[in-house]
Amino acid sequence: MKNFAKILALAGVLLLGACDEDKSLGAQDISDSQIYFFYQSSCPHCHHASQYIAQKYPDLKMQNLNVRTPENFDLLLKCAKKFNLPQESLGTPLICMGDHYIMGWSAADANKFDIYVRRFQ
Repeated sequence: MKNFAKILALAGVLLLGACDEDKSLGAQDISDSQIYFFYQSSCPHCHHASQYIAQKYPDLKMQNLNVRTPENFDLLLKCAKKFNLPQESLGTPLICMGDHYIMGWSAADANKFDIYVRRFQ
């Protein structure tokens, strides 16, 4: 009987822990009213994009998220899911802006950013 009580108590603790974990999973979702800039410190394209945006839009409110932290990586995966991007083809920078995203950075991407950012100014 003592062993059964111990097992029951352990199961209860494990179940309570699982409930707490589920609550934290949805702590932050991708909002259509925010700009998310996912980057890696060693990514030259991320630096170019960041410099372009900072120079052209110095007052723009944007969340800069280093994907090397677990919380930011989880948010990156939520962005990828929103846009049906396969996880194996994700790259940085990844910019999520409402109904649009930009992955990578080039002159064409800068032009897209200029169009997409209008609703956030």
